[in-house]
Amino acid sequence: MARRIPIISYNEELSIKKPQVYKSLIEGVSEAIKTNNNEIKLCEIKSTNTYLTVHKNNWSSSLASALNFYIEQEEYEKCSEIKNLIHKI
Repeated sequence: MARRIPIISYNEELSIKKPQVYKSLIEGVSEAIKTNNNEIKLCEIKSTNTYLTVHKNNWSSSLASALNFYIEQEEYEKCSEIKNLIHKI
């Protein structure tokens, strides 16, 4: 299945899109590890054809933020998936 990159309005509260953005982060890092890429497209800014990207150097810290989010949400399967990704980096 093709990965869906979230689209965010320029002035939109990012906190509203956290679930979509973190899902995109996890899928993007997982895909990048498999394809040996050093950067992922995290989300697109609506109507600008501009993407927010995350370089490999920042994957671990970004995934740590996602881990904290999923711990708060009590989504422990996602937590396990994130921990596995961090170990693969």
